[in-house]
Parts: sequence; structure tokens; C-alpha cells
Amino acid sequence: MTLCGRITLWCAVFCVLPGEAQADVLTVNATGTIAGTCQLTLASDFSTTADLSVSGSSAASATVDCTTPFKINATSSNGALNNSVSAVSGFTNTLGYDLTISVPLNSGGPAAATCASTLLVTGQSSCALSPGNTTGLYSGATGSATNKTATLTAAWITPASPKLVAGAYSDTLTVSIAAVP
Repeated sequence: MTLCGRITLWCAVFCVLPGEAQADVLTVNATGTIAGTCQLTLASDFSTTADLSVSGSSAASATVDCTTPFKINATSSNGALNNSVSAVSGFTNTLGYDLTISVPLNSGGPAAATCASTLLVTGQSSCALSPGNTTGLYSGATGSATNKTATLTAAWITPASPKLVAGAYSDTLTVSIAAVP
């Protein structure tokens, strides 16, 4: 057998005979996270013409858009409606109020809480809306609110004594909302 014949025979035995097929396996795990979003947009403000000489209330509204459970806190800059005029004996230049926030939820609900304005100042935590309350007004483990209209109501009782000093009263109320993981 010639050299050319040996190479041909070798190729016929080793090159033509199929060996075991080998397969490569590649596994790809795709994962991702979509973070919950939460925002609060003022829809209508409290009335600037409320008559504080009689007990009453004033309402505002806000659009809540949360794709996940959320919490709400509120901070009052004064802890009451204040008048910059000094009060003389028998008069007061502060008027406390109760703030109620109610948010309809996508299912169940609403999530709601009421707090006295004195509990809405920095450092307070005893009321659900208090700025220092880490739980806040909580929507619940499955509570979300997609484009829901929340109501905010400030209600006051005008005291018979001491009387309120004449003039304009105001407070700055800051409402915050945060997604809860």
C-alpha cells in the first residue's frame, strides 16, 4: 500500500466515521426590578377666604399616583393657624385645627387619618401624619392609588374665650408621600 493509500484509509476510518456529537449549553437568567413610583400633585388649595370667626372647615385636594404601597406625613410650620398681630389679654393669635387626609385606594380603603395641628410640628411622632412617625399614614401592604383624588380637610373650632385677634391667619402645611418597599 502506498503512502497515499494509507492516508486515504486513515481518513476513511478516522475522518468519515462520525464521533459523538457534543453540545454546548448556555443558560442565561434575566432578572430585573421595576421600582415603585409615588407622587403627589396639588389639585386644589385650601380656601383663603375661610371665616375663622365661626367653627368650620376648609378642604383641598391632591392627586395621588402610587404604583406601590405608600406612606404620607404632614408637617405644620406653626402647629396652628397664626396671626402675626400680638395678642393682648383676653385674646389669642393662634387657632389650632385638625387635619384629615383621606386617600382612596385601587382596592379597599380608603387610607385615612386625622391629627391635631399641634402634632404636626417637627419632632412629633404620636399621630399617623406626624412628621416623626416612621410608618406615616400607611396604605397597607397591598395598597396602591393610581391617579386617585385625595382630600385634605382642615377643621377648626373657634374658641369663645380667649377671642381671636382680628386679621389674617396662616400656616404652611407640607405633605410628603413616599413609596414603601
